[in-house]
Amino acid sequence: MKKILLFLTFSLCSIGVSAQYYDIGIHGGVFTPIDFWYYVDGGMGPSTGVKFNYHFNEKHALSSNYFHGNFHFSPAGAEERINGQRYERERSRASFNAVSFVFLRKFKLKNDWQIHVGTGIGYFLEHWEGEVNYLSGEKDYKRDFTMPIEINLNREISKNVIIGIKSGVFLTPFYIFGGFHLGPEVSYRF
Repeated sequence: MKKILLFLTFSLCSIGVSAQYYDIGIHGGVFTPIDFWYYVDGGMGPSTGVKFNYHFNEKHALSSNYFHGNFHFSPAGAEERINGQRYERERSRASFNAVSFVFLRKFKLKNDWQIHVGTGIGYFLEHWEGEVNYLSGEKDYKRDFTMPIEINLNREISKNVIIGIKSGVFLTPFYIFGGFHLGPEVSYRF
C-alpha cells in the first residue's frame, strides 16, 4: 500500500511540475463605488493593481492580487439616508484597498485568446477622505472580507508578454453588488 501511495504521489507531482509557470502583471482602469445605495451620487474613479499568477496547468491558475481604487460620492446624502442627519461637505472621495486570492479556470478562444473566470476570497480596507476616529484622531477605516469575481480576457503578443482586459466585482457580506472594475493589463510570464 505504501508503494502505491508513493508512486501516485510521485506521478501527480511530476505531472503538475511539467505544466507550471508564473506571471506578474499590472493593471489599471476605472472603479465604481462599493454600494450604490449607500454611496449617494457615487461616481467612477481610477484604479490600479498588481497580480501574481501561478498556473498549475493549461486550465487552472491561482492569482494573488493587490488592488487600489478611488471613487467619489456625497457623504451628506449617505448620512441622511442612513441616520436622517445631514452634515459634512457635499463631495468626498473614498479610497479602497484590497488583497485577494482568486482561483481561475482558463478557456481557450480563437486566435490564441484566452478567457479566465474565477472567484476567491479577499480582504479590503476603505477610507473616506478626511474621516478620522473620534477617540484616537487617526484615519478611520471600514474593513471587511470580500468575495472577488474576475473575468479576464488576454492574449500573448510576443514571447512571454501578455496583454488583456481585467474586469470583476468585489462582493461583500453586507452589499448586494460592489466595486466593479475594468481596465487593461500587461503581464510577463516566466
